[in-house]
Amino acid sequence: MSEHAGALIRCPILSGHQQIEGLWFSCERFAEPERARLILDHWQPGASAYRFADGDLLRFARPVPVQCEASVGWPLVRQGRALCSALLDAQKTNGLPAADLWLVFGNQLRAMHLCDAAPLAPGQWIDIDSYTLLDTYDCRSVLPEPALPPPAKPADVREILGGSLLPVSPEREEVMQALLERQRNARQDASRQTSTQEKGIGANGEGPPTLWFTYGLGIAMLTGALWLGTHPSKQDAYKSVANSLTSAWFETSGVLVGIFISALLFTLLWMGWRRLKGSVSVPGNSLRSATQPVIAPRATPARYKPATWRRWLTRLTRHSGLSALYGRRQAAYMRRMLEMFENGELEEALRHAIPLGSGESSGEQAFGTPQPRKELSINQHIGPSRSIMFEQDLESHLRQIYRQTFERLDREGRIEEAVFVLAELLKVRQEALDYLEKHHRHQQAAELALAWDMPAAVIVRLLSLAGDWQRALLVARRDDAFADAVTMLEEKWPDSADRLRLEWAESLARKGLWLQAVDVIWSLPDERERAKRWLCSAEAAGGRLAIGALVKRAILLPDTLAAHGAWVEQLRNDPLRHNERAALAEALLLHKEQAGALAWLAGATMHAIISDQASGLGRLTQNQLQVLMKMSKDKLLQADLPVKALPRPAERSLRSVDSPLELRAPIMGSRAILDAVPLDGSRYLLALGEAGGLVTDASGKTLFHFPVPAQEIVLAHNRQMALVLARRDHIWRISKLDLVNRTATDLGIQTLGVFANTFDGSAWTIGRGRELRVVDVDRGFEALWHVGDLPGQVVGIKDDAQNEFLLLADHEHGGGQLWHYRLPDRRLLSRDPIPGMIHEDGRQLFSAASEVTEFRIKWNEGEEPILVLEQRGSRKGYRLPGYIGCGVEEEHLRLFLFEHWLLIGYVIAEQETRWLFIHNDSDRLCATLQWPIHEAKVRCLGADWLFFDHQGRLTHINVNEASQRNLILN
Repeated sequence: MSEHAGALIRCPILSGHQQIEGLWFSCERFAEPERARLILDHWQPGASAYRFADGDLLRFARPVPVQCEASVGWPLVRQGRALCSALLDAQKTNGLPAADLWLVFGNQLRAMHLCDAAPLAPGQWIDIDSYTLLDTYDCRSVLPEPALPPPAKPADVREILGGSLLPVSPEREEVMQALLERQRNARQDASRQTSTQEKGIGANGEGPPTLWFTYGLGIAMLTGALWLGTHPSKQDAYKSVANSLTSAWFETSGVLVGIFISALLFTLLWMGWRRLKGSVSVPGNSLRSATQPVIAPRATPARYKPATWRRWLTRLTRHSGLSALYGRRQAAYMRRMLEMFENGELEEALRHAIPLGSGESSGEQAFGTPQPRKELSINQHIGPSRSIMFEQDLESHLRQIYRQTFERLDREGRIEEAVFVLAELLKVRQEALDYLEKHHRHQQAAELALAWDMPAAVIVRLLSLAGDWQRALLVARRDDAFADAVTMLEEKWPDSADRLRLEWAESLARKGLWLQAVDVIWSLPDERERAKRWLCSAEAAGGRLAIGALVKRAILLPDTLAAHGAWVEQLRNDPLRHNERAALAEALLLHKEQAGALAWLAGATMHAIISDQASGLGRLTQNQLQVLMKMSKDKLLQADLPVKALPRPAERSLRSVDSPLELRAPIMGSRAILDAVPLDGSRYLLALGEAGGLVTDASGKTLFHFPVPAQEIVLAHNRQMALVLARRDHIWRISKLDLVNRTATDLGIQTLGVFANTFDGSAWTIGRGRELRVVDVDRGFEALWHVGDLPGQVVGIKDDAQNEFLLLADHEHGGGQLWHYRLPDRRLLSRDPIPGMIHEDGRQLFSAASEVTEFRIKWNEGEEPILVLEQRGSRKGYRLPGYIGCGVEEEHLRLFLFEHWLLIGYVIAEQETRWLFIHNDSDRLCATLQWPIHEAKVRCLGADWLFFDHQGRLTHINVNEASQRNLILN
């Protein structure tokens, strides 16, 4: 560095707007940390930095336009090959020595060379430990559709039973197929007859003589009925004539005309005649499709309602002599069938046999004549069917014959025919399965159990015995049927029970149910090391799970409890850990039958628990305290326990407050929160987008971090597992978080439409278009349950641990449906129609209470706007003070409807939103929350409500405790 006194500078600084190529930060003005910060603030790609004794130089890769007076450092411009802090004319620069940097101090020019400086590496100054480095996917290629399980062949009894049934005569179709075909033909004939009647000619161009004859017959019968009403003594004669006329009627007229005449006669003939009792169920048609997945879709019992005309006709014929014709024909069929049984013609008798009722008759009369089967197939129909009405004595006689036939077939070793009699004729399906199992036909029994949709545990047990473990585990995971199936297996088949128990334990562990998994697997001595690892994982999680694990250790591994003495002592002595002690007391009471193993743990903490109770911090009743005292086996302490009940803290819920609480949002943070859910132990899981997922404590301190992209969170019911999703155009990248072991597993990418925001730890419900699917996220999104071709688009899914509600919208035809499934066996409980159009603009609300509610804003000039809700035929209105909506659109309004609460959010200022907490039962305003921006998001899990936004605010409101906790993410 050298100074040149001869080179006097009259304008030593730059001014105005200049294109600069560097900045100088003097050490006289800026300390080293401040110079480093300024270099990072002004850095650009390709720039370089150097440290001289007098300061730091930042050299840009390309010129930057600046206003020199506003620059923090000294702006530098290009002067020949050097950078200079002043503008020099050509005469002065020609006399200057070569340099890389010319700085003007006063009116003196100082030449500086980069070789005298130390290069700087600003990238090393940045701490990136808290930032997430993510692997990326190339999503440009077309993704294949998620594959469903390959279709299985239809369940046919001849295949299930090995094709051992003898071939049968192809004379006619099976009974129910004939009835259904006749019904379809009747509709077609009725349509043709209606057309012919309108034209007034027959098929050959002549008038319809049959129709005229039928009308005349009807008039004759009607006249006879009127006459009969005035001559009761002539009833027998009239019945004889009616039988003859009805015979001609049914033989010469079509079904539709017969219905017409029957409807006329019904009002006159329904009184005074004896009813025929008893019914024989006719086989129904299968509700299953021609192709089925590996596990057939569970049959949904149809909401069957008999046609009005058929109900009338059934009641008419059961009260009149009109049943004589078809009754005579059915009786002739029955006589032939009984003669076959008596003569020992079993093959033909079984083909002609009429199934008995299974208690699911629709009450409709089957008017057709039964017809022999083509083959001895077992019916898979589930639901009501039409019946042949005959005397109870005949039904008992048939039941006796069928039972004797079964016993004979059993003695002769004809297992397939014997099963047919049990399942199809006697309708005792469980007995049929037991019979197959008795003869070690486990595979056949399992196939029939699947076809009949028997209880899940029965299916799992039979599939396990058949060695079909893949489908056994699919059914067990689908319906959570492990426990019952293990109980059914462990007495006679302990090896199969142990294998299923191991699968059960692993399934629980994947769901994050560590303590339940330990209980299940502990009876397998070879697997206890794995159980100990799961126990250690639960202890490391902290909170309630760790306390439950400590109690479990005391029961299962009492010799290892001494190592936890220091932790128990800290729990006892720390006055701030009263919530953990309350959780320990609850865990001890849950295992009071193990009082001997838990005596030390109860005795070590009993004094502190009583102290908490006396201070009003406990939650136990006097009886619960007595039980804990007995568990501790401390007789002196038990003698000192006051007879009078110790105080319990007053329960204060949000619904019981005297006046509305005024709640405020926290101050702004520095990191955007895209989604948030509460965890146990006053912790929170936050989705930070590409920065990953974060678990914090109540103060906002980071406990651990997951380096996977997270925009949406799907939380497990036990709050120990979670899925995080990140949208990539039209697809989602999905990862599973183990919140106990603090690990993240990348599950890949999937195309999703809608999805449930909770799951059981493994099974997750997703929907797209008209399709709904339950997938196992731990097994490559394997489909556990699937239904397609729904009567509408899946637009909403709400669920909890016991129920799942599905909102379907048919935008083409208007309206929709609300489906209700019971979990975990996923039985469809209801399908309720939704009148009107499901609006895409948000004017209908699919609530967390699983109801569809319409809402609108009512504006009255000079008055506050009113929110009008219409639900279940009732209408309610709520005033919105300060609402600044435009009066036409409701875009500034947000609603959340829960089982007991209505949450309303609306804009009251340019940068402020007000939230109202209204209790549904009383319609009381219980709290208001002021939020400083419009874009707050809401998440509700049980009694916990979270509000958060992209400015790092989070507030947690618990409605059961009427409490608020604020968190700021920096």
